[in-house]
Formats: sequence, structure tokens, C-alpha cells
Amino acid sequence: MSNTELVIEFSKFLVPSLLGFGAFYYFTNRWVEVQNQKIKLASLKQAQPTPTTLVESTNAKTFLPLQIDAVQRLVLFLERISPTNLVIRLVNPGMPAKAFQQKLLENIRSEFEHNLAQQVYISSEAWQIVKNSKEEVVKIINMSATQLEPTALAADLGQNIFEIAAQLKQQPTEIAIETLKRELRDKI
Repeated sequence: MSNTELVIEFSKFLVPSLLGFGAFYYFTNRWVEVQNQKIKLASLKQAQPTPTTLVESTNAKTFLPLQIDAVQRLVLFLERISPTNLVIRLVNPGMPAKAFQQKLLENIRSEFEHNLAQQVYISSEAWQIVKNSKEEVVKIINMSATQLEPTALAADLGQNIFEIAAQLKQQPTEIAIETLKRELRDKI
């Protein structure tokens, strides 16, 4: 067999093999590219927030500042109605004790009504503790008033309130403030 015939015979096998290999290589590369595009598309879909996630994210961004404001206002409310702060802020030593008692209770009621809407932004448990705290302060004031003579003055009532408050391990307003702070820390 001559060289030419050998090359032709060899070409009969080589050309179809090269064409087959070329086709295999082309289609394999195309398949890999399509799979990579599918993976990229899937990762993009996961990265994009779903409408529910977007709404929740927007609500969280909007709601958290309102919750922080509510906690701040309620802490201020609780500080303002703590027995010692309340007496120091409102005392009028020459006023009759009964009138001073009414003034203290009216101030607590007014402050509470002013902050009623804040309950929307805190848990029901925290709101209940805030209400209980307010009621405990009212009890301290009323208990102090019952221990006085009818002719007692505001200074006497204030003194009794200080004494009863000093006997407590922890002020009711402090308990409520700690609860609000803990709840806010848990949300952040």
C-alpha cells in the first residue's frame, strides 16, 4: 500500500472521529453553559426578596423606630410617676394633704391617658406590667394618705410616700422600666 492510500485509509477513520469528537465537545460545552446559567438564575431569584419578605422588611424598618419611640415615652411616663419623682415635682408644702393626693392621682391619670396609644407598639405582657406599675404607685399614694390626720399638709403626705417607697425592695416603676428595656433589646 502506498502512502497516499494509507493516508486516505487513515482519513476515513480520522475525519469521522474528529467530527464526532468536535460535536461531542460542542454539545458538552453548551450543556455546561446552560447549567451555569440556571444556577446563576436560581441564585438571583433567592437573592431577590419575595413580596412577603419585602413587606416584612419594610414593616420592620417602619415599625422598629415606632417601638423605640413608644418604649422611650413609656419609660419617661414611668419615671415621671415614680413616687419620689412625682412628689418632688408636684409638692406644694402648704397645700392640704387631701388636695395634694388628688393632684398626684390626677397627674398620674393624665400622664397615663397621654401615653395610652403606646400599648400598640409593645407586647401585651409589657403593657400589663406598665399598668400594674401605675396601679402600685396609686396604692402607695392612697395608703400614705390613709395614715394621715385630716388636717395634714402636702409635706406630710410626701414624707409618708417617701417612707413607704423606701420600704420596697424595688420600685414598681423600676420593674416596668426593666421589662420594657429587656423587650426592646430582644427586638433589636
